[in-house]
Amino acid sequence: MNKQTVGTALLFGFCLGSCLQFPLRKYYYVNQLVTWPKAQQFCREHYTDLATFESLDDIKRLQPNISYSWAWIGLWDDPNAWQTAMGNKSNSWRWSATRETSKTGYRLWGTGDPNFKNSGEMCVSMANAGYWYDANCEMKREFICYKVTELNVKQHVFIATPATWSDAQSYCRTHHTDLAMIENEAENSAVKQLIPVGVDVWIGLYRVPWSWSDKSPSLFRRWVSPEPDNYGGIQNCVCENTAHMWGDEKCSATKVFICEQVVKTSTTVKMTMTSDVDLTDPAVNAQVLQQLGALLTNQGWTDFKVKWKIVSKKNKEN
Repeated sequence: MNKQTVGTALLFGFCLGSCLQFPLRKYYYVNQLVTWPKAQQFCREHYTDLATFESLDDIKRLQPNISYSWAWIGLWDDPNAWQTAMGNKSNSWRWSATRETSKTGYRLWGTGDPNFKNSGEMCVSMANAGYWYDANCEMKREFICYKVTELNVKQHVFIATPATWSDAQSYCRTHHTDLAMIENEAENSAVKQLIPVGVDVWIGLYRVPWSWSDKSPSLFRRWVSPEPDNYGGIQNCVCENTAHMWGDEKCSATKVFICEQVVKTSTTVKMTMTSDVDLTDPAVNAQVLQQLGALLTNQGWTDFKVKWKIVSKKNKEN
């Protein structure tokens, strides 16, 4: 027999529906000249973090402040995640076939690479000597695809038609498995043997640069032309000017900065459920909340808590 229960889900940490227009962050200028790491430390100690911006609405909530020319914000491109190791952060190198960071950490960069030259090198090519180099993804190069045989062995294929990295990826996914994924010296040697002398080829390594200090997934950007340019190869942090436009800068420079305070919010969602199980059972309640939490997490929500309250029959009738 189906049972109908009126429940109230109390969600703490974010708003749903119309509450999405509620400002989730408040911003504070700090008129101290410090480096980007020092600004990050100060904001985390006194507020929530360095400022994250997810939309123009966030920008509009900044109060006018003309006491600075440039101020640090929370966007940066941590070089420890991509330059010195095969890291596991959002701006680290990933393989096209898995969209995940390296399982083994294997890499064979050429001298001076990766260097993110002019802030435009986000894909990886390989020379016939076997070394890797980061390069602009819009360049046209020959490429290496791979497929896995029935014996679970990688088989690499050289494609002699020049293409951009994304076009090469599409071709490999259509005709093979994907662009080459290289996780050890043996695989690197196998690919190296296929590359003609003097030719550079695309392999499946790429990355998405820039991430927020508070780990927000926001892709909102307001670069002022011609930024970002990674001048000198050391501009890994981001500041904004009085027009709220952004530029990259070396993290050791000293500037004032903007902190954010995340506003904790809550909302109540009332729902009527019809089920053949007893929704007043604590075990059932726990399972429902677990599944709801997983659903919200998959939709990108973070830092929330969910509580469940069953409305009594008397209150329902009232």
